[in-house]
Amino acid sequence: MDLSLLADNLDDYSTFGGNIGTALTMIPDLLKGIIAFFENFGDNADATSAAFEGLSS
Repeated sequence: MDLSLLADNLDDYSTFGGNIGTALTMIPDLLKGIIAFFENFGDNADATSAAFEGLSS
């Protein structure tokens, strides 16, 4: 195997590792956002319903 090819492959893995590492660190924030959406869903639904009632009055 050519050493330059090996070096290129390692650079690709390094980039992949950096990208996947960033993605994995964002998972907790994503899950917190999803949980917050469902925790606030009732309040948001009530506010939306009240807004629609205000439009139809």
